[in-house]
Amino acid sequence: MLAFLYSFSNIFQPGIYWPELAPWKPMVILSVVALLAAMRSAAVYPRSSAFGSKPFVYLMFFLLIQVVSVYYSGFSAMLDEFNFWYAYAIYVVVLVYLIKDEVSLINAVWGMICGGFFIVGYGIYAVLAGLPSAHGGRAGAYGMYENHNDYSFVIILILPFVYLLRQDEKGLKKLFLSVGMLACVAGIMLSLSRGGMLALVLEGLLLILMGYNGQRKLFLIVIMLAVGFAGVGYQWAKRAENQGDIYTSEDAKTSRYELWGIGKNMVLAHPLLGVGSRRFHEFAQDYGEVSGDNRGKNSHNTYIEILTGTGLVGFLLFFLYIKNLRRTLSLACSGVTENRVKKIGVAVIISLYSILLRALLDAKVHDWSFYTLCALGVASVALLQMQSSKERENTRGDEIVEAVR
Repeated sequence: MLAFLYSFSNIFQPGIYWPELAPWKPMVILSVVALLAAMRSAAVYPRSSAFGSKPFVYLMFFLLIQVVSVYYSGFSAMLDEFNFWYAYAIYVVVLVYLIKDEVSLINAVWGMICGGFFIVGYGIYAVLAGLPSAHGGRAGAYGMYENHNDYSFVIILILPFVYLLRQDEKGLKKLFLSVGMLACVAGIMLSLSRGGMLALVLEGLLLILMGYNGQRKLFLIVIMLAVGFAGVGYQWAKRAENQGDIYTSEDAKTSRYELWGIGKNMVLAHPLLGVGSRRFHEFAQDYGEVSGDNRGKNSHNTYIEILTGTGLVGFLLFFLYIKNLRRTLSLACSGVTENRVKKIGVAVIISLYSILLRALLDAKVHDWSFYTLCALGVASVALLQMQSSKERENTRGDEIVEAVR
């Protein structure tokens, strides 16, 4: 159950939920314990196939370039970046180590789902109870997911897994996943996140496209588009009502254009390694006129944040990570018959596409989704490749038996 506990704790964030635990660094302690325990048991697949895979390697180099990008500020600045980013590398490594077979993969996914449900439930409760985290009446939780836009990321991350795992469950587990799925939709609506709603609609369409065939697929697509248009319209209207004249949708668009223009100037000035990881807000005023509301803000676009922070080098590494994760998963999923591991692989692909859309309107290079999907993805590919190999061997064995007859 370590895989469940580890993925659950990463989203739950025990050191933030219980601040008195923060000095003890509970996730670091749990990472060490989990890694030592995992190294004592062998995986059913060679772990080198996961750790040597292109998505994993490119992601590790992407994390490394975050540290290198601030070289001009000296060793102490590089050490600060290392202290921020090393947790992501450790998390991916430990989670892959913990996923040694199909059962532990399912446990890891369940842990992520349960942790996500807690965050979703917290955000809904925050709105109903008027907690401070529900800024302006918009759903938000705490820590990584306190902001209403950030809160939408965890919903987009877990929803495909919830939907696809629900198909194989019965009884209380199926009811739990069904209620959680409805809570995820409610969470997006209560967050009033316009980008979150767009990503949710895309996610629904992808689930239909990849999960259904024939006329039923066409019918469901039409229904999803109708519901999606209604949902997007509702979200825009409720957000406008919530903010009034303080921050209209036109203000949001103008604000982003201003920040993105500054980002373009940064990239032109420092094309290779950018201005340094997580430093857009610090140097923005040096590359264009920044209005009062935009001072101290990030770029509100993950890709611009990568380009300005780590330049073309960082962006290329990130692109190669995404490209190879999608490609290897697509190939692996096409090589086996329908099973739970294949469904998790499909869920990773759908979640990845949806997160990539969501990332267009928020700067979340540090969101756990990119790193969780890497761990689940490379482990799923390794298991699927093993299953595919066994299926080919069984097919050859049947052919030999048939030939002998």
